[in-house]
Amino acid sequence: MVSATALPPYAVRLARPGEEDEICRVCRAGFTSSSTGLLPPDLVERQAQRYYDPARVRREITTAGADPAWQGYVVAITDDGRVLGAAGGGVLDRSRGQLYVIYLEAGLRGRGIGTALLDAVTEQQRQVGATEQWVSVTEGNSLGLPFYRARGFDVRDRVPYVDPDDLSVAGHSLRMGRAI
Repeated sequence: MVSATALPPYAVRLARPGEEDEICRVCRAGFTSSSTGLLPPDLVERQAQRYYDPARVRREITTAGADPAWQGYVVAITDDGRVLGAAGGGVLDRSRGQLYVIYLEAGLRGRGIGTALLDAVTEQQRQVGATEQWVSVTEGNSLGLPFYRARGFDVRDRVPYVDPDDLSVAGHSLRMGRAI
């Protein structure tokens, strides 16, 4: 973990092959931290393994942009290759962007990295014509909800968070949107 007093210099750019382990490290920790107490522990672990498997993330890096629905991972990365944060999204139709993931190291929250990542994904989506942006946030997520609200997102819907393995309702997600 990076010291809260020293923010290392970093660049925000598209992820490259070979960075999947670092992306998985950050995203797995972020997902687990933000979901603990909101979703069943076994579901959190299964989802973290499913979504942040290095082989899956490597494929997602190498296929980025082939389909506008997935524009790729954007990373905040230091000169020595340490991923401080990662985000990714796509455009579901001509006007609606979707932010699928955004996580950063816990010790770096509130230092502008999350905003820089969101801005990069937002710009990707604007470049292909998106005029609105959506994100799903687990209801009660005390890390994500204030972040999105501060950036102009508002709650548009509340939907069940369904466990993909047994189709049971494990909690709820808030669908948030904003104009971009």
